[in-house]
Amino acid sequence: MRLRCPNCHEPLDAALTCVHAHHFTERQGVLVLLADEFDTRLQAFLSGFEALREREHQRLIDPAAYEHLPQIRSRDRSWDVEWRLRRYDLASVLDRLQNQAVRSLRVLDIGAWNGWLSHQLAKRGHDVTAVDYFVDEYDGLGARRFYSSTWRAIQLDLDDLTVLDEPFDVIILNRCAQFFTDPAALLRTTRARLAPEGQLIITGLQFFRDPRPKARTVVQAQQTYRARTGFDLFLKPTKGYLDFEDRRRFQADGVQLCAYPQLWPANLKARFRPERPRHEYGVWRAESHG
Repeated sequence: MRLRCPNCHEPLDAALTCVHAHHFTERQGVLVLLADEFDTRLQAFLSGFEALREREHQRLIDPAAYEHLPQIRSRDRSWDVEWRLRRYDLASVLDRLQNQAVRSLRVLDIGAWNGWLSHQLAKRGHDVTAVDYFVDEYDGLGARRFYSSTWRAIQLDLDDLTVLDEPFDVIILNRCAQFFTDPAALLRTTRARLAPEGQLIITGLQFFRDPRPKARTVVQAQQTYRARTGFDLFLKPTKGYLDFEDRRRFQADGVQLCAYPQLWPANLKARFRPERPRHEYGVWRAESHG
């Protein structure tokens, strides 16, 4: 895979070194491809985040469970809800990929977390690259060791995809659009990495018609998190949710928004209770915007 140095953006050779002698290595099967300054800031953020997740038992520590994700058995109801939504994501993604002319696709999974979706696509024969900030052995890309499939895992700045110096047939924004500073700008930079006739799939979109209650919840979560860890909840400035103005911008930018059929009762409630989110996923195809 062709890669560029995140410091100077010169090509990396087979030894992962650029002409300016910036060198990069793998850690536990994950390629760390971070600019020096960003690496320092990210590690400080991760130290607090990972410690809290471990303390609150939010990591999936059963190695045998990974192979079957997003199917999971748990007595924790919050886990059941979380993985049920990801089962809907998988169904939507597979439905969008089944009509592709090429059997084996080059897929970029952005916000891959512990690699569950990368695994599902790789075992179906696709060439998958998973990228994220999180590399914890249970709660990030380090969990790749628990899967039977093979896929690339790269820790990088998700705002700088130019270090991946080749196009992808499919790019998936995996339940992460709401955490970017400018979701609309994110669409433009992500689409630049698509191959001709490629498609962008954006999962887990929740749009709030009246975002005020959600905004208060996010502010409270930020205050609680800072009090407990001493760090900010978000790595970069973001409002942490999507509203109907974001929805309008997505549509104006050519994104086809599709309701999750499994979530029609929740979407029906959202019509009458504007503080509830509308659940959708988005699709943008290069061939229809050529």
